[in-house]
Amino acid sequence: MTCLGTVLVSGQDSGEVSQENRLAIKVGYYGDFVMHPGLTMGIDYTLYTNKWFNLHWDTEMGSYVHKWNNNALFVQSSIGTRFTGPFSLCVDLNLGLGYMLTTPNGDVYRVDENDNLALGSRPFQSHLKPTFSILFGWNGERKRDIPLIIQTGFEAYMQSAYNHTMLPHAALRLGVIYRLDRK
Repeated sequence: MTCLGTVLVSGQDSGEVSQENRLAIKVGYYGDFVMHPGLTMGIDYTLYTNKWFNLHWDTEMGSYVHKWNNNALFVQSSIGTRFTGPFSLCVDLNLGLGYMLTTPNGDVYRVDENDNLALGSRPFQSHLKPTFSILFGWNGERKRDIPLIIQTGFEAYMQSAYNHTMLPHAALRLGVIYRLDRK
């Protein structure tokens, strides 16, 4: 019975997140197909954590510019797991769903009633955006009690309703997560 009580008490003291420090802000670079620059910003909410594992829910918005092709604005939400190992190195796996709005980057022409080219308006298109990402980084929250995580990695996502199919994308991600309300 004493052994069970010791396990329960030590389990509660294993780095579980209190109500005060579950929320973090995140900002980063988002390079669609690596070369098309963009930015993201959002929140990271910790659902559960211990010394080596973190379950979190992220919500973010971002955009990128694909010159001479399109501009995109998106919002997405994901559930993820972060595993922290030796030297505070971490691996973050995320699965999510988002909404993306795109518009052409450049002039759009149409054929008028006299079969001549005329300048048209820029249409907006809506897309569903299922995502998966794998990020590698350094977690300062562990041994050093620094409320900062630095990450880089790739996000794979599908752009739905693109010529009646799903168009695969890959994006380079580089960012920081800063934990708020540290006590």
